[in-house]
Amino acid sequence: MSADEPYVPTAVDISTTGSLCMYFAGNAAAKWQSIPSSGILEWLSKYYLTTDTPSPADILAETGWSEDFYMTFEAMMGNISDIAPVYADILTLAPHPKVRTFIIPVFAAFTAISTIVLALRIWSRISIAGKLQAFDWATLFAYMVIVAWGGLAVHESTAVGGWGFYCDQTFEQAHAYERAWGILTFTYPIAVLTIKVSLLLFYHQLSAWRPLRISVYVTGFICFANAMCGVFLWVYQCTTPNLWDHMVDLSNNMSCPLDQMTVLMAVGGVGIFTDVVIWLIPIPMVWQLQLNTRERVLAVCTFGVGLVACVGSVMRLVAIRRFLYYGNEDGNDSRDPINAWAVVEMNLALICACVPALRALVVKHVPRIISRTSEGTDVSKGSKGSSSYKGHGKPSIVSEEEGNTNASELGDYPRNSNTEKPEPNVKVWSPITNYKGEEYSRMQD
Repeated sequence: MSADEPYVPTAVDISTTGSLCMYFAGNAAAKWQSIPSSGILEWLSKYYLTTDTPSPADILAETGWSEDFYMTFEAMMGNISDIAPVYADILTLAPHPKVRTFIIPVFAAFTAISTIVLALRIWSRISIAGKLQAFDWATLFAYMVIVAWGGLAVHESTAVGGWGFYCDQTFEQAHAYERAWGILTFTYPIAVLTIKVSLLLFYHQLSAWRPLRISVYVTGFICFANAMCGVFLWVYQCTTPNLWDHMVDLSNNMSCPLDQMTVLMAVGGVGIFTDVVIWLIPIPMVWQLQLNTRERVLAVCTFGVGLVACVGSVMRLVAIRRFLYYGNEDGNDSRDPINAWAVVEMNLALICACVPALRALVVKHVPRIISRTSEGTDVSKGSKGSSSYKGHGKPSIVSEEEGNTNASELGDYPRNSNTEKPEPNVKVWSPITNYKGEEYSRMQD
């Protein structure tokens, strides 16, 4: 670069400048922590450039630094008298982007949609199944966790004020931001786990088919183990768990043997794998039921729609690769894209988990939308159809008599035997007739 061309700070220059602002302000007196942290860097630069005989005592008196910090910093980084003027100049050339938060509308929109969908699911379960079961309560709990997680993500996005560059933020804002980010990151695997548990509970109660239940157990164990790894690897990636309270502590002797990027990518990768597996678990069972091609395809689509949620998981990992570390080339330290995609991922998973119940609701209340042919669907169900089921042979839907009223969420699909007839006073519901007991028998006659 020629002498006439203006100097353009590199990504390393921007990152280092931001770090200096945080270290100088974070170890200073309270007055420096409540104003933009660039103020202390600019004061130091001006002091060294205008003072013939700078005194460490003057520096300590004005900044409020401890003598230990002053000596430790110079031993590690070099003379502050040389560093401060250089990076104060870079500060004038570095970009100063404003925070363009978009997570608030994303959170509001998806929370509203999830709330409506979940309410419809509860209506479906109560009106068709007559009660809420364990997996329904698990879904409600997952919804509350997702809303709480999204609310914390909104708080994190606004904690930094209006500016995205560390030097433009106060240390108090940066500290609140890092604390919220740390809590969000190690609670993310738990929030995702709650959704997966609700789905696995549903699958477990849907059928006693042995391959399906083994798949549920194995997948559940992998999901739980991956979530615990995500929590503990993040919390204990460094020798000090609460990183946000030691982000500028030079005397802590903290070491971080684990790389943040590696931890998040590994846990996220396993999470995507389990996402795909969970949405595919019921497909083999549905495919082997006695259905015509049209019904079989509809059933597969009902469960397979959950794969849409995997898009959010993938995009979150892409955002992590780009926005995890501060000091990006545009100087913006916002991690909003990471959290926004996490909100999208969680809510899509919750919405997709409600699709089977919504389909049953539509079939019951608006049967013309999903019409059925009597030739392809035998609505008769034997009350003993699966009471003697031992977990072998072909898949079947667990009967209502056994306390599992989940068949309707598959569209009230038939059992393996077409010869089974409903016994008197056994409730049988059909999306075509909606008749029960004796009324249903008269229709059959």
